[in-house]
Amino acid sequence: MKRSQLREETYRILKTLAQVESFGQAKKRLPGLTDADIWKAISNAACILGDLARVERHGSLNVYIDGAAVPNPGPSGIGVVIYNERKKKVKEVKKSIGLASNNMAEYEALIQGLKESKKLSAGTVNIFSDSELLVNQMSGKFRINDEELKALFQQAKSLENKFEKVSYRLIARDKNKVADQLANIAIEKR
Repeated sequence: MKRSQLREETYRILKTLAQVESFGQAKKRLPGLTDADIWKAISNAACILGDLARVERHGSLNVYIDGAAVPNPGPSGIGVVIYNERKKKVKEVKKSIGLASNNMAEYEALIQGLKESKKLSAGTVNIFSDSELLVNQMSGKFRINDEELKALFQQAKSLENKFEKVSYRLIARDKNKVADQLANIAIEKR
């Protein structure tokens, strides 16, 4: 049985158990159900809940992003640094993305930052970037004329929907040194 089918079956059995007072009544509602099936569903649910308990959840994350292309366009890299509410670094990403423009690399860094924030179960994400273009386009202040950037913009907007709130803040380059260094290291190591 596939994992998704196993979860559906576990849910169906446990939902039925929650609606009745005994295993016997559950077996009447679900013909063919055995005591072994019920205990297996309970065991599966315990494993699922255990997996969920091990995932560290973060209410709010501060995500510093940067993309670089040397020359522009040219070999590109992204850097992402994520801090929790207590200003503790929880994740760092450096990644070569091949040939791209600097603006495309900035968007790729944003997308990576949002994906990593989702993995960390964030509710609110505060994006910090030194790219005036990206911050103003994502905030709706600037139009997007480039088709490739439009596609990346749409991908980022789609990821935004997975959070309660996403905000964008333009920061000075000297406040984004770590993400910048990671993006440049990614280019060098490609």
